[in-house]
Amino acid sequence: MKRDSFIQALTIATGDVVCCVGAGGKTSLMFHLAREARELGLKVLVTTTTKMFIPDTGQYDALDLSGKLFAAGPVPGPGICVGGLPGPVAGKMSGVGMELLAEQRKLFDLVLVEADGAAQKPLKGWKATEPVIPDFTTRTVGIVDIGTIGRIICASLVHRLEIFSGLTGGIDGEQLTVDHLYRMVAHRMGLFFHARGERVLFINKVESVMDRRNVDHLRGLLPDLKIVAGSVHRGTLYG
Repeated sequence: MKRDSFIQALTIATGDVVCCVGAGGKTSLMFHLAREARELGLKVLVTTTTKMFIPDTGQYDALDLSGKLFAAGPVPGPGICVGGLPGPVAGKMSGVGMELLAEQRKLFDLVLVEADGAAQKPLKGWKATEPVIPDFTTRTVGIVDIGTIGRIICASLVHRLEIFSGLTGGIDGEQLTVDHLYRMVAHRMGLFFHARGERVLFINKVESVMDRRNVDHLRGLLPDLKIVAGSVHRGTLYG
């Protein structure tokens, strides 16, 4: 394991619009990237095209839930700016319209978008209407939790279990395998459904020797996909 820049590993550049999809650390990765970008002197917009939890005050430098995405005033920078609309549930926020996001993204050096939800579960199946990825997205980062391997497939582990089972062949009560994760990633209606721009798989929670072996196995099944692996929690990258 080694410490490194997640932005560099994911080949994220100034001007990018990065959509984060999947489960098992999506929001954590997004804010890790935002902090790295701020340290590089960038103005970063963090938002959603669906719904996300409003972050704690220590995670951002400015918050705009007016639905205007900082159109009413100067954008602080370098810094992390969180923008959207109040959500239908307390503590959550919703995204703004695509036209406004397309216009206001020009105020920022980097835009990070949470493009789907997983009900705080580490795996999911995708409806035909998700993820919600803007046309102007330059990079789609799909997040997979390698720590789910070996756990029992059930509704508490998987958001939309029935859809997940259709994508992967994994059934309720069965032990999750690398092959199940491979099918979730590779299926045309799986992790990268509706993806735009460069596709990058981020394998999260690589924190043991067995995790690394499972990462190597999954990499071998996806030779044509750019893959980055590590642990957001530890701030480390593997391989």
